[in-house]
Order: sequence, then structure tokens, then C-alpha cells
Amino acid sequence: MNKTFITLLCAAATMTATADEITLFDFEDFNLGDAVAMRDYYSEDGTTPSKAEITSDPSGKAGKVLHVKNGSWNTLAELPLQGITAEEISEYDLITFDLYRPDSETDDYRQFRCGIGDGFLHDVENEFLHQGAKGQWVKRTYSISPVSSTSDKFYIGFNSVDMEYYLDNIRLVSSSDDYDMNNPEETLRYHADRITVPAKIGIGCAVPAWNDEVVNDNNIAAQTIYNNFNIVVGENQMKPAYLQPKKGEFSWWDADRLVNLAQRHDMEVRGHTLVWHSQTLPWVTSDGYKNDGNGGKGYNREELLQILKDHITTVMTHYKGKIREWDVVNECLDDNQSIVYSQPTKYNLRNSVWKTVIGEDYLDSAFVYAHRADPDAILYINDYGADFKGDAKSEAYYNLVKRLLKSNIPVQGVGFQCHLGLGVDASKFENNVKRYADLGVEVSLTELDITTWNAGDYEQHIRQGEDYRALLEVALKYKHIRNFVVWGVTDDKSWRSPDPLLFKSNYKPKYAFFALRNTLEEWADRAAGIEDIEVDEQLPELSPYVDVYDITGRLVKQQLEREQINSLDPGLYIIDRKKILIR
Repeated sequence: MNKTFITLLCAAATMTATADEITLFDFEDFNLGDAVAMRDYYSEDGTTPSKAEITSDPSGKAGKVLHVKNGSWNTLAELPLQGITAEEISEYDLITFDLYRPDSETDDYRQFRCGIGDGFLHDVENEFLHQGAKGQWVKRTYSISPVSSTSDKFYIGFNSVDMEYYLDNIRLVSSSDDYDMNNPEETLRYHADRITVPAKIGIGCAVPAWNDEVVNDNNIAAQTIYNNFNIVVGENQMKPAYLQPKKGEFSWWDADRLVNLAQRHDMEVRGHTLVWHSQTLPWVTSDGYKNDGNGGKGYNREELLQILKDHITTVMTHYKGKIREWDVVNECLDDNQSIVYSQPTKYNLRNSVWKTVIGEDYLDSAFVYAHRADPDAILYINDYGADFKGDAKSEAYYNLVKRLLKSNIPVQGVGFQCHLGLGVDASKFENNVKRYADLGVEVSLTELDITTWNAGDYEQHIRQGEDYRALLEVALKYKHIRNFVVWGVTDDKSWRSPDPLLFKSNYKPKYAFFALRNTLEEWADRAAGIEDIEVDEQLPELSPYVDVYDITGRLVKQQLEREQINSLDPGLYIIDRKKILIR
């Protein structure tokens, strides 16, 4: 396939809109160096030593931002509203923006305020919240309330005597839980299916296939699934205990119903899972660890290898051509991986019945058996608690995958379950998963859920949505990240609590749903603006050498010959300060 050299053409506007979100200020219409007024709400003359001006992005990326240095309490930046009134703003209930705090910032807990004229949109007494990591852009979201004002002056900032910060992309969002799932443009799937840059993304959910509601096309449960997701995985129905409850006797009914649902609605299927210590073959082990099957006599290594081979071969043959990818081995690592501190290339396996009786090579055998049964299926290893680079289990997981690949075992995908809580460090997740591209494997978020602290807490649902959004933005940046799968549909059906998923019990979408949908829409719209250009016609006067950066600004190639640009691996790059797609 020939690679095409194309550039992304992006337009900036003072106010852009979607059905549920508008951008008030992205500062691109300002000039660098423009001073922005600061207002002291309680000073008689309104003067203040605080300063604000339009500057370049402190992270080195292209674009203009607002830079503020507070010198007194109760001072906010004053910005002119254009094309929108206070009454129209009152139709929204959230304000969200990008915040950058330099490393020199001394206090993480700051009080946010915003308003129109003399009316505060957000003014919670003594609400000093942690504002996220320093030295990088983070998204912040706050609830807002209607104000009665005819002013065209919008005020925003942090109540501090000594804070320095940068703001960008100030937006208003409606968190209404009403949407029309029969209108494709209001669903997750519609926008996910439009994304091809840098790669197609699978948006999926786990489905309890035993439940008649989720496989009945006329039921709201099934409609929510097939309208919003393009990939599904069975919560339990493809685990060994369900597929082969008795030796040699397979039960396909519920798993087949899930596959049939997917086929009717052009969805892909993830198979989960072939080998696991939990919910494994009940006639082999009573608890996943004891070798007490076979009437209490247990099995020897050769017998257990044959059982493993027969189960994997039978299941994968039954679904050959119907299931794109399988979690071949699930949760094989022990939780204690302190070994990496003294032996950085090592790992500890869980002492399951498979490992104890067969040995570590049960992993190798499982992948070989699976590949032989269906050479076209993508074969995954999957585990939890290995999501963030630097954590012991994350390093052990990476070591294990490298060992399997070095042994020529057909591991083609690495799954990160991502069972998380509020306050996700997306940068640590990104630093972890991006390194797998060099190993030549796919990566998927396979069982994502993010719990809040208190059920029904609206502010926590906002934080949760921003965490979901941050992880999706990581997934969309890298072509080797294949799937973004949420473990369930509605909060009340989740195995975790409180409130970890995208929908309420009545299938009304939460803020997290809209955060994901708007992010998918933004990426899809960006990709839709791609136009082909001829290199020789567009860049004849430029240097014959270029520095190539990835989309995050990291140097990929230094002084590459311009005529060699098309030799780059497919992906999104920054060259000559333009976004360039090689495909």
C-alpha cells in the first residue's frame, strides 16, 4: 500500500458549537502580547496588581493561551463575550477548560470562580480543590448556575494572592441526560466509526448475554448497546466454567446469542477468556488453585496440557471467523511483584492450578494452541493493576510480554483492564502503553470502569467524565491502541460501586458519556478536514531537511531528508509546524 502524505487543515473561531458544548474562548483571535484586564471584585476602584496577557503555549505546542499572575485576592480575568448572552449561557450547567500550572506553583489547592458582570456562575464558599498535575495541561470542570445579567463581561480565574496559571479552550457543556439514540450523530458509535486517524478505534462494552433484554433488539438495553458500541465482549458467558461446565460437554447458548447480536448489528466481538484461574473448568479445580479434580486425584502435567488444548481448540473452532480477538490468558500475574525492585527484568506468576501443575510454559502452550485453532484471530494477554508505568506490576507485565515475544509465542495484543477510581493519571497510563508499540503488539483498554466516592454525587460524575475523556484521548493518539472497552453498560449492573459506568440504571447517559462522545466527535471532525497535498508543489522553497515530531511534540527524526518523509511509519506527525499524516 502506498503511503499518502497529507496535512490536517484546522480552522479556529471565537465560538464553535455542538449540540451539548460551545467554546467561549480559545484565544486564537487575540494577538500575542495583548493585555487582558483583571478585576478585583471588592476593590472600590477595581484596580489590582494582578496581570494577564495572551502568550504562546507554555508546553511548546502551537496556539495562544491566557497567562495570569495573581497579585491580590478576589481578582479574575475579564474577557468580552461575543455572540452569546448570559441568558444563553444559563442553558448550560458546566464550564470546562484547560489549565496549565508551572512547576513553580506553590499550592495545589485553589478556589475557582467565574461569572458574568456582578453575578457569579460558580462561587462555592471555601471550595479549595486540588487542581491536578503541574507542568502539563489538565482539564478542569465545574458546575455553573444561571445568573441575571445584561453584562457582556465574562470573568474567570482562581481566588489567590500568588497563583500563576494558563487557561485555554474555555467551554460550556450541557450535562443533560437526554439524548436520541436513534439519531446516529448523538451516539458514541457514529463518531467512533468515522475515526481513521491515526487508526480505527473500537468503542465497546461488556454484555451480560444471559439477560434476555440485552439480546432483544426491541429492548432499550440492546438498543443502547448496538447504537453506541461497535465491539462487545461477554461479561461471563465465554469463560471456561460457562462454556464447558462438565468435561467434554459444551454449552454455547448464551455466548452464541451475543455473537448473533453482534452479527445482526455489524459489531465485532472480543472473546473473554480461554485460560483463567477464576471461573475456570470446575471439574479441574475447585478454587482455581488446587489440583483436586478427577474425583480428587487431580491431573498430571500431560493430562492438564491435553485438557487445555482440547478446550481452547474446541472453543476457537466453534467461533472461528466470528470473533476478532481473544483474551487467551487472563490475570496470570501475581499481585506481589516486588521482585522487579531487585531484578528489574523479572516477574512473578500467580500460582494457579495451571502454573503449579504444568509450569510457566502453560502460557506458551495456550497461545500456540489458540493460534493453531484460528490463525486469523488476534491473541491477547490480559491483566489488572498493570496500568501505570513505574508500578511494580506494570513493569512485571511488560517483562512478561517481552519474554513471550522473545520466545516467538504468538502474543499479538496486550490488554489493560483499567479498573480505576477517581483521579486517573492519564500521563502515567500513556507512558506505560505507548512503549508496547515498539514490541509490535496491539494494546486495548479491555475492562474500563472508574468508580466515584459517593453514589449519585454530581460533582464526582463530572470528575469521572474527565478521567474517561483523558484516557480516551490517550487511546486516540496512538495507532497501536485498538479498543476502548467499558466493563458494563449501567451502574446498577456493574460488579463495582459506586457509579462506575456511562449510563444510569434507567439507561440515561451520564456526564462521562457526553465527555466521550464529544471527544470522539472532535477527533472525527478533525480527520474529516484532511486534504491531500503534493509535497513537491507545496514545499519547494523549504529546507531539504526537516525535524519530525510526534503529535505530542516529542522528536522522532532529526534532519530527515524531505524526500524521505514518505518513508516514515504510518501515523500523525508535526513537520514544518504542520500536522502531517502518513498513511
